[in-house]
Amino acid sequence: MTVQGRGRAPRGDRDPARDIRSYRATGTQVRAGNYRPRRSASTWPGLLVLAILGAVVLGGAMVVAGPAFRDFARGMARDNPQTMRWPFVGDVIKADLGAGLQRPAGRDETPVRFTIAEGATVSQIARDLASTGLVSDALVFQYLVITQDVESELQTGTFALNATLTPEQIVERLQRPPDPPPARVSLAIREGLRIEQYVAQLQDQQPAEIDPEAFYELATDPPAALRAEYPWMSVIPQGRSLEGFLGAGVFEMDADTDAEALLRILLDDWEASIGDVYIAQAEESGQDFYEVMTLASIVEKETGVDEERARIAGVYQNRLDGKLNGNELLNADPTVVYANDTMELRKLPVAQWPSYAFWGLIGVASLNDFQVTEDLQGYQTYQVQGLPPGPIASPPPRSVEVALDPDTESGYLFFVACGEGTHRFAKTPGEHSRNVAECQG
Repeated sequence: MTVQGRGRAPRGDRDPARDIRSYRATGTQVRAGNYRPRRSASTWPGLLVLAILGAVVLGGAMVVAGPAFRDFARGMARDNPQTMRWPFVGDVIKADLGAGLQRPAGRDETPVRFTIAEGATVSQIARDLASTGLVSDALVFQYLVITQDVESELQTGTFALNATLTPEQIVERLQRPPDPPPARVSLAIREGLRIEQYVAQLQDQQPAEIDPEAFYELATDPPAALRAEYPWMSVIPQGRSLEGFLGAGVFEMDADTDAEALLRILLDDWEASIGDVYIAQAEESGQDFYEVMTLASIVEKETGVDEERARIAGVYQNRLDGKLNGNELLNADPTVVYANDTMELRKLPVAQWPSYAFWGLIGVASLNDFQVTEDLQGYQTYQVQGLPPGPIASPPPRSVEVALDPDTESGYLFFVACGEGTHRFAKTPGEHSRNVAECQG
């Protein structure tokens, strides 16, 4: 929100009563004339008595009606802050605010980027300062700005403030030019990556001030506070990483973005492109969304051809339904490759991950017999039935969509790579053997 420059009359020419139309006093007007009643010397004692009597009556009225008057003044200030220009209203508000006019809102020195957008009113700015914890009461800021008559001096833009600044310091800072806009950097993230590939790309591109290892720690072991901030994370079992739930694309960010800020950017992108759309669909159909994402990640690593995604999802779903020899073995190559990559990456320092060749399993004669460590055994889908423990990458929406609604009616149970990234599908072992011979012979 921004404060727009507003013209104002010279201070000496302003009449506060004329500014506040809604609280204008009414009464009998007395017109000026040339008539001057002659004062008799004998009237002065009477006038003195009347003055003393008036003072006594007014003092008594203030004692009796004081609280009601103060409430009335407070109400006027809340409804129309400009009435604080009137001495009797301003004095009441000043007394009410007391030490709050000089006291900082807190002790946290963490910089808060506070933006005043064009067209914002003093009341809007005050509310936003209070909601971000920069002032203890919105009325504090309003009182200082209005009684100092500096509304038109407030600047637009973004300011680095913190809760240890006094209200006076904040008012003074907002009258000076805003902070220069921070430098911007870009980060390009491909679809279908596992967390370690995100970390490798951070080292390759070196965007902003992001610590790759700090990002890896947050993504593999998200703190409870982060999970609480994103309610949709309830679909991820406790103790699991954010594998499968990170966004992709080209992201513009400030040059001072840190690891946690980047993680939030990726989580926000995932929520907007997938979570907001597909979690509800899974719930409506009674599906476990974490399992949906696991299947979607396998589909994503199997093919880059959109027309094949639903059929590949259908093959795996048919196998999960026990239609292949009565068991639920997926026999999914990507899950075994994922386990192997995990074992190899554990042997390397993070600095060497950018040079690692992901998603390859060279020199392995048979995946049926390939051995993985015990903690990764669930990803050896040639030996362990059912879905692996979790996603193996972050799939894009098109893979999530087919995982929610796989093509099982075609009855396919097999597929084999054949040609330029495409596959041939089969319903029987014999048909599959012929496809293998023709495509790999």
